[in-house]
Formats: sequence, C-alpha cells, structure tokens
Amino acid sequence: MSAPADTDVDADAFDLEAALRQLGLESFRPGQREAITTLLSAGRLLLIAPTGGGKSLSFQLPALLLPGTTVVLSPLIALMADQVQALQARGVAATFLASTLPGPEISARLSGLARGQYKLIYAAPERLGSPAFREILRKIHVPLLAIDEAHCISDWGHDFRPKYLQIGELVREQAQARVLACTATATPIVRDEILARLGLHSDTPQLIQGFARPNLALQVRE
Repeated sequence: MSAPADTDVDADAFDLEAALRQLGLESFRPGQREAITTLLSAGRLLLIAPTGGGKSLSFQLPALLLPGTTVVLSPLIALMADQVQALQARGVAATFLASTLPGPEISARLSGLARGQYKLIYAAPERLGSPAFREILRKIHVPLLAIDEAHCISDWGHDFRPKYLQIGELVREQAQARVLACTATATPIVRDEILARLGLHSDTPQLIQGFARPNLALQVRE
C-alpha cells in the first residue's frame, strides 16, 4: 500500500504548539513530538509506548491540524468516554459510538458524523460491522485512522475482539488516510503481524519507546 497522497506536506508546516495549547498542554512528553511529526510526514506509524505515556496525543493533536474527521478505533468504552469528555471540555468536537448508548443517541451521533460535525469520532471495532457506519465513512473525509490497543490484531488478540480483523479492510477503503497503530506492548512478531493485517508496508516507521513506567515500583518480599 502506498502512502497517502497528502503526506508530501512537511510536518513543519503544521503549528504543533498551537494545537498543543488548544488541548490544554504546555509541552510534549518525551517521544510525543517525534511520533506526531513522523505520522504527519510519513503517513504511517506503529507506535509502542508505555501505558500513561501519552499515546493519545499522537492522534488527538494531528486530528486538530488535519481537515476532516479522524476515526479512532478502541476496544475500551470507558477510555473512549473519558477522552471524549476531556476533548469536549477543551472545545474540541468529539464523540464516541458504543453499544452502551441508546439507539436514538447512536442515530443522532451518526447523523452528526455524516454532516462533518466532529473532528474526532471514537468507535469500538465492532462498529465496523455496521453498514451504516461504513457507508458514512466512505462519504466523509477521513484524514487519519488511529487504532488503539493494536496488539488485539495479533493472533492471540483477535479471539478477544475478532472485528479487529476488519480494520485492514477499512484501511484499504480509506487509502488516502494516514494510519496510526499504537499499543503499550508488542513483540517483534506481533509488530510484524499488526502491519501485515493492516496492509501496511514492512518499512512502515516504528517508534519503540519501551514499556517502563517510572511512576510504578515493584517489590518482592519473602
């Protein structure tokens, strides 16, 4: 798969600092700027960063800079709801779709998506089984696809959330979109499988920031 057509824009052309301030932040954590500039310029990125390392900024900030609606696929409903609430508090048009929502509310949010009302929309991978959702995505401009907890694509993971295997189809349908796959941990074999199942080239940039969490300490006592 080739890189998106609009990734020949230099990442320096984007005002990262202004977008950072819009999200209520003053500075980047280690590795965040590199991840964002790589994604913007290369159009493809596999990001491995520890839990709590700020992976979400790697798709939230580009979503503010790019025209259209960024699609974030995540298996964690509570996390989606928390991130949407935080974005809305900063004045960012964002929403999520989940089976826990009543039918009329889902219909209202899909209508807003079709109208281009949102900068970000979060959805569980099971939403890819909805023809209505897929049809809307074909009609709107999607500049970025972000796949959170991307290790679920691996052989051991898709037994847990089998719809993750449909994400590769979505990537092919949205050939002009940038693609970010991120997770807290993935072995080299799992990283290769993530790229293969998404239909991304083996030379897709990979940023491996480790899994160490300096805010946690483990002790063993007899």
